[in-house]
Amino acid sequence: MRQLVPLFLVGVICLFVGLLVLGRQIHIPSEVEVFGHVIIAETGAFYEETKDGELIPREFQAWPGEHGLRSADWFDVRIEADYDDVIVLAAGVHKADVWIFAPGVTVTTDPASESLGQFWGTVEIDADNVTLDRIAVTGRRKDNSSGHGIELNRGPISRVTIRDCVMKDNEWTGIHIIGAHGTIQELCVEDCTLEHNGMDGMDDQSTINLIVTGCTITDNGWNFDHGVGVRIGMNVEHIEMHDNVISGNRYADVTGMD
Repeated sequence: MRQLVPLFLVGVICLFVGLLVLGRQIHIPSEVEVFGHVIIAETGAFYEETKDGELIPREFQAWPGEHGLRSADWFDVRIEADYDDVIVLAAGVHKADVWIFAPGVTVTTDPASESLGQFWGTVEIDADNVTLDRIAVTGRRKDNSSGHGIELNRGPISRVTIRDCVMKDNEWTGIHIIGAHGTIQELCVEDCTLEHNGMDGMDDQSTINLIVTGCTITDNGWNFDHGVGVRIGMNVEHIEMHDNVISGNRYADVTGMD
């Protein structure tokens, strides 16, 4: 008799195999404990060596730094990760603000865990081709956090994927676009929950292709009279939205579609 493998186990196996074919894995917190201000950047990006052999910390654009810049030494935790590397979170709450300057990395919850790894703070993406997969970013503002859940700096980003994630109870917006310049070629938000954020579930601007599918976007706007589910701003060219539940948001469910 043929023995059937449960579908949920097939999913776990497929995700685990998928992680293996990528780059190396960095496990949090077993390999690196995260707290305070955390930066993820490419190998060798944190310091440059002078002719005299002195290591000088490089500067990164990290709010709310003076002139928008922070020295590498300002961050409490520095993680080196390169293209196709995977940051694997253990389940539970990780109290940290995270800046991702390493292109092509994936941040995901340990596939063996049924519950999500959760950041209490802001996760800011400052690099291209980053994927957030199966993580949560929740909770009100702490310390110097911006109050948003995920921030996307459109300057360096061409493509970004946010998949099967939860952005909930943030003081401002669940997914927020920042940066004065740049155009995102493709923003994919798939199978996510954006719920009970103080301002909007998500906003977008200066994007060629916006794809929002299979998401639940509800009950946003508790901290702001004009909070909406999805706010479409300027220069969003092509919008694909289907199979979503968008309801019960304070001012409107979707604005800017005209």
